[in-house]
Amino acid sequence: MRHLALAAVLFLAACKVADPNDPQTWAKQLQDSDPRVRVKAVQELRRLKAKPLAPQIAQQLKDPLVKEDAALALEDLGGPAEVQPLLDAVDTTVGAGSDQATRITNRTNAKIAEALGNIGDPKAAGALLRLARASDDLVRLSAVQALGLVHDKSAVPELARMVDDPAAPPLLIKKAIVSLGQIADPEAIRALLHGLVLERQGVSFLPESSFALFLIGAPSVEPLLKIAQDQDPAYAAWAKENNRAPAGTYAKAALVLGDLEDPRAVPVLLAKLKYADADPVPGTAKLLSNLVRMFAANALGRLRAQEAAGPIQALVATKDESDEQLTNFAAEALVWIGDRVQARELLKKAQGGLLKLRLPVLQSAALFGEPALGKEILALALKESRGSQLACAKQLTDLSMPGFDPKTACDLLATQFSDLSKPLEAARVCASDAPCWLARLSDPEPLVRARAAYELGRAGVSEAVGPLAKALGEEQLLVREAAARALDWLCAVPAAKAALKAAAAPLGAQLAAEQGKSQYQTANEDLRRLQVKLARL
Repeated sequence: MRHLALAAVLFLAACKVADPNDPQTWAKQLQDSDPRVRVKAVQELRRLKAKPLAPQIAQQLKDPLVKEDAALALEDLGGPAEVQPLLDAVDTTVGAGSDQATRITNRTNAKIAEALGNIGDPKAAGALLRLARASDDLVRLSAVQALGLVHDKSAVPELARMVDDPAAPPLLIKKAIVSLGQIADPEAIRALLHGLVLERQGVSFLPESSFALFLIGAPSVEPLLKIAQDQDPAYAAWAKENNRAPAGTYAKAALVLGDLEDPRAVPVLLAKLKYADADPVPGTAKLLSNLVRMFAANALGRLRAQEAAGPIQALVATKDESDEQLTNFAAEALVWIGDRVQARELLKKAQGGLLKLRLPVLQSAALFGEPALGKEILALALKESRGSQLACAKQLTDLSMPGFDPKTACDLLATQFSDLSKPLEAARVCASDAPCWLARLSDPEPLVRARAAYELGRAGVSEAVGPLAKALGEEQLLVREAAARALDWLCAVPAAKAALKAAAAPLGAQLAAEQGKSQYQTANEDLRRLQVKLARL
């Protein structure tokens, strides 16, 4: 009887179904003689994130029938030990072609490049440089991207050449610029200055180039100052040859100088606030002049240059629709500078003009002005409520507010103004009381939350780091921007540095999760820079 029971146990054990979530189930199948079985095993090990089995997967690179899937799996699972097997698996003999064998080989080379990039070992740079010159576009793109991830300076000349290559596809140029930023070698600055203003097939490389220069940091400042002042003959000759307008150079240089926050830029940027373009085409000269001025104002705001407050105030206008962007940029810069006298000047300008310009000007005043301005805003709201329905309806139509009842247009207009008194009322209640402002970060009104963020950052309240970091995830972009500025200012507060550095990883995760969401694209450009700054503390 005992023998029968033992036999039954052994039989059941032999028939037990293998656990598909156990990596060892699939590891055993890597030795199978059927390549289809081994491909399935590699795929499942990748799904299970079985990094300890990466060496066994790397052995499959020797089999042409399993090689592509093995390379794909090693993108996720590979480590330094897998670099040499991946390098050995590169096929340097393949050319361009549409036959199946050529396509598979090129796809595999691309996946090998991606795996090498993810591992990030600089000894892969030589092979990646060779792949970056391949005839297949997918291989080139993967290799160029990987070169940035291995951080090898020897790749800079090749990547820089791609930026200036008029025949290079725009996507390849973008990836080359991103990689130059990741390598962060000052030798890349010349190519990146070109990338700031270049366009290929209607594609701009400004976002990638400006961020790459930001990553390089301080060495970028002097070259940027030179091109902003026409003191770089080589760049000037290149710009003329490539038909790049001076206004584009000045505006984009100002943008990056604002990111870098180097005080040496202040006098140069102040001069650009008065820039007047000489373009002979009617209307174009003003457009280009405003472009340079608004980026200069933005940069001076980021630098919190007190001496710029008056000149920036001079740019704020509420009567000409063509000044809308310049006015918005200038008014926002005044919030960052924080000279409260300027808030009263903004209020005066908001008394008349176009509603679409008056409201943002008044909003800026509410974000940094003295509490006493609240009564004046309410008085302005009362004045608007007593206007003619026809005039009120026209203003709201100009503001693109459809669907309102014309009979109540003046009341609606008054509400638009009176709501702007709320952050000023919060300022009256909280004054310089940090706990009070911390509580206001949870206020139902976005304007109050934004004002609270600015006040906490301006006062250097280190205890605000956590709540401000949370505010970076707000849907309200006004609050995101305020929280980002406040955290940037807190980087100068020694007591806040540990908490700020701890906020870098969650912010990076947020940016990854929001990638591709167009509503956050502009605001998150600032958050990307902030995340780098926090991580470097």
